[in-house]
Amino acid sequence: MVFTIHRYIFRDLFKAFALGTLILSTVLGLGIMLKPLRQFSVDPANVPTLIFCTLPVTLTMVIPISALLAATLVYGRLASDNEITACRSSGIGLHSLIYPALAMGLLVSMVTLLLSFHVIPTFTRKFEEIIKTDIKTIIFRNIQKKGNLGDLFDDVRVHADHAFADQQQLVGVSVLGLDGNKIDWIVTARQVDVFFETKEKDSRVNLIFSDAVRIDNKNNMTNVGRLRIGLPIPSLWRDNIKFKKHSELKTIRQDMTLFNPIAEQLKEFRQQFVVERFFQWCNNQLKTGKQLKLPLSDGRGWIVLRGQSCALDIPTKPADQRSPSQNRAAIITGIDNGPIRLEYHRKNKNAAAKLYTAERAKVGVNIMGSEPTVQINLEDVQWRYSGDNQTLSPPLTYYPVSGIAVPPEITAATEAVGIDQITASKDWHWAGQINNPTLAMLKLWKRLTKECAELTTEIEVELHSRLAFGISCVVLVLLGSVLGIIFRSSHLLTAFGISFIPAAICLITIFTGKHIAEQGSGGPEIGIMFLWSGIAAVTIANMVIYRKLFKQ
Repeated sequence: MVFTIHRYIFRDLFKAFALGTLILSTVLGLGIMLKPLRQFSVDPANVPTLIFCTLPVTLTMVIPISALLAATLVYGRLASDNEITACRSSGIGLHSLIYPALAMGLLVSMVTLLLSFHVIPTFTRKFEEIIKTDIKTIIFRNIQKKGNLGDLFDDVRVHADHAFADQQQLVGVSVLGLDGNKIDWIVTARQVDVFFETKEKDSRVNLIFSDAVRIDNKNNMTNVGRLRIGLPIPSLWRDNIKFKKHSELKTIRQDMTLFNPIAEQLKEFRQQFVVERFFQWCNNQLKTGKQLKLPLSDGRGWIVLRGQSCALDIPTKPADQRSPSQNRAAIITGIDNGPIRLEYHRKNKNAAAKLYTAERAKVGVNIMGSEPTVQINLEDVQWRYSGDNQTLSPPLTYYPVSGIAVPPEITAATEAVGIDQITASKDWHWAGQINNPTLAMLKLWKRLTKECAELTTEIEVELHSRLAFGISCVVLVLLGSVLGIIFRSSHLLTAFGISFIPAAICLITIFTGKHIAEQGSGGPEIGIMFLWSGIAAVTIANMVIYRKLFKQ
């Protein structure tokens, strides 16, 4: 008989729970989908699949409320129909009647934990795959409709006059690189070929420019010819700790470079590191040997530059001094303030070396490609072939010598710089390779150190919050069932409204505790304690109410 009653109560609980979950998840799921639909202009045929992929996210937030609603309504109805009184008069105690609610709470708790720790990361990964698979359609549709891609890519804006999806070409293209709210550089071309590179971790849209022109923030225009710019395909959720599996969280805590935002910041840090390390190396070589010998990036020759020093060209504006892109050029001075001499050699024995003589020279490092390259810009320059002491070229105001590779020992030293080295020290003594880092370098170092510390805290807090959500289901279901019994003479929605107050307390303390732990400077301990305080308070309230009710 007791088993029959338990099955009867559990069946009503499950029906009310399923109906509430269906209604709430549908409404909330549509709300979650508004952002990607508006931002990405996805194919309408993919919308049902995307809504299905977001279902676990909505269920995690909906399930506790639905369980609370079901427990309050079912036990309130049992009490108002005097079924609980009849059971107690037949010798079935109240504690036995609560077993279905306890079973429901435990079941919902396990489902919530399973969703948050395992199912949600899998479905969000599927969501990202659908977006990346449809990225070609998204890009060309946005260009055709609006003439630009809006804020689809971080720190880059792409504008085009026309888009031809069949030929995978853009016409009349301008790509703007942003440094905060300012335009850092502009690359324009009449025609750009679009090549999509889809991989699991590093999917990119590659723009292949023909006859490209680059304009820096000082309005200096450079013809760079053929240029390739790779834009990483944006991620809505995959680069968010909230959507990582438990095993992934543990792995990221051990190696933070596996988390893409940290890997990108480390890449930016290394880019600035190789620039400043290269300039320091150049300065040391010029001061000791009065010359630099650098290989060409195609491996077919080398250049020899003769001078006296290499000094970083520090921007005059304080704001620009903290911008990495403004600290990637250095000034070469000649021996005894004389002209700078550069020899351009080819391995081909039949090719005579070119000898350049310039009044001024500036060296810059280009990090836009897969490998850093060096370009030396000569001013007021003349050149001749070796062995020809008579013939000189007409004087040129400006002449770039490009395609120069960074020495391998510098790139190797850069790759050796890891997260552990960067975050373990409080100053720059760990480096031993850069004597006077720029403010831009220090800014990148401080930001990376801060982000790593925040990521460690975020992982710990995320684990606690997921566990708290699961456990809250049990205590809320138990509280909802007993409040439904107590307020049986009132309207059922009144009981639910009263029981929703503790649910709101649990949610508020969980989210507020996460915020305190992530934003607090004194460590995450206080925030984690506050995160659990709401559940602890509801648990104590449950114990007090049940104790009084069992005595009646």
